[in-house]
Amino acid sequence: MLASTAMQLNLQCFLLTIFLFPLHSKAGRPAEPVYDTEGHELNPGEYYIIPFNCSRGGGLFLSQRNTSLPIFVRQDISQLSNGNSVTVIPVTNSLPAAEQSVRLSSNVRIQFVSCATCLESMAWTIGDPEGTDSRRHVVAGYSKRGYGQSNSQFRIEKNGHGGYRLVFCPKVCKLCRSACENVGVFIEGGKRWLGLGGLPLAIEFKKT
Repeated sequence: MLASTAMQLNLQCFLLTIFLFPLHSKAGRPAEPVYDTEGHELNPGEYYIIPFNCSRGGGLFLSQRNTSLPIFVRQDISQLSNGNSVTVIPVTNSLPAAEQSVRLSSNVRIQFVSCATCLESMAWTIGDPEGTDSRRHVVAGYSKRGYGQSNSQFRIEKNGHGGYRLVFCPKVCKLCRSACENVGVFIEGGKRWLGLGGLPLAIEFKKT
């Protein structure tokens, strides 16, 4: 009788282990990687951010709206243009840079690789509200303005119609939930500027 009871308990424990293990394994699994146009995992190397599937416009580059900082991120109107290259760097990754990979829904920093005329940091950030509609643009060159790191963190998400989209999820406080906004394109003065809100810009990453 005791032997039979022990066998039943062992069987129950075995079945419980089989049932729980996949759940535990899945919960500890890292987020899905982001892939470039060639199907390779995105890492902190150099890439062009281009419209998905040859949609309207070309790559991204820096452009001044006036003679002062910041410098604004703008989309080229030519589909033949790749724009300026960027690096995408994971924010919370303890691995060496060469071993890091960029993953969905994770905070990243994006910055242009080179700019011969630039004296400031080329990391992307979100600027102050501007204009009658309080539009907030994606800008660079704010390193001496004291902007916090939270204003320079973006996330990459899958776009519903293919490709990826960039979102900005500011943290107001440690216990507050982030209110994410899409990074879209707005036409002002016949030019295509990146800013928060509106329809997301569907993008993909092309290795330089």
